[in-house]
Amino acid sequence: MTGTTTTPRRTRLAPTAFLLGAVCALTACGSSAGPQEYGTGQRSIKAEVGDKFTLSFPMQPTQGEWWYRVDPEPDEKIVRSEGDREDYEGSGGAGGGDGTQFFDFEAIGAGTTEIRILHCPVGTCVGKGATASPKPDADSTNSDQADKARYYTFEVTVRS
Repeated sequence: MTGTTTTPRRTRLAPTAFLLGAVCALTACGSSAGPQEYGTGQRSIKAEVGDKFTLSFPMQPTQGEWWYRVDPEPDEKIVRSEGDREDYEGSGGAGGGDGTQFFDFEAIGAGTTEIRILHCPVGTCVGKGATASPKPDADSTNSDQADKARYYTFEVTVRS
């Protein structure tokens, strides 16, 4: 072996490791990015003014299943709707597969309010959007609650 020396690998990686550490410090690596998500299992939401949060629900639009934000609307001085969106799995774009339906909100003022969501399995509701309502089924003998429309109420408490 001749008297050649090589630069240790760690000296070449040190600037990279330093840069990665700096990026993590600035972007909160390892922490949850984005708004907090809630589903039907957690209907009590606590937030601070400025926080964003999302209600998310599994859906099967190909089977006629939808979720709607319905009246009464939440107090607009406490919570503001940031819109609704869907994320579809599978091919074919909108309605091309199962997916998730999202309702996005921002906490804008201290107080407590409610957000009301209607779940409509296939053929259980009339209307769309805020005017959707369950179909009357007074003569139905179906006792399977999974096949019935139902309301979910989320209580939102915002602290300043």
